[in-house]
Amino acid sequence: MAVDIDINTLDLDESALDLVALMNGLLSRVVALYESYSVPVPKRRYWTMTTPAIDCEQLVVSFTQMYLGAPGDEASSPQRCNQPRSAVLEIMVTRPAPIIGQTGQVPDASKIQKASEITAVDAWILMHSLNLLDQWDDEGVYGPGVIATVTAGEISGGFQSVAMQITMAVP
Repeated sequence: MAVDIDINTLDLDESALDLVALMNGLLSRVVALYESYSVPVPKRRYWTMTTPAIDCEQLVVSFTQMYLGAPGDEASSPQRCNQPRSAVLEIMVTRPAPIIGQTGQVPDASKIQKASEITAVDAWILMHSLNLLDQWDDEGVYGPGVIATVTAGEISGGFQSVAMQITMAVP
């Protein structure tokens, strides 16, 4: 059973949309970052509140968790209710990768390395552009900082993903 609730038709307090705005803004900024480097961005682009399926070439921002406190605050220390909230998100870029053929033939080393080149570019762009991901509504106005790691996943089903886990304050 599909549930179609259009939040635009609800009379919501603006602050209830802060996480939605963060997710929309982060996806837009990542697309703009890739375009600024003239690196092709997968045509399928979206954000989600769950782990995305890796079934095609895509760019996905996914929600992992949100907590009370600035990025990196100790989870074991009590926080005042008026402290910032931080979101742990994943930015994942998935692209085709060479796999063993139907006849069992392994891909040439040159094909593996060639596919790895764009994966390395994805990892570099994501990590190198952290300062631009921490910007809020006004260009040049930064949040309290971020925590981030970038990993390249295993090849599965003919695709490989580069994923950045980023913890950032929710503006």
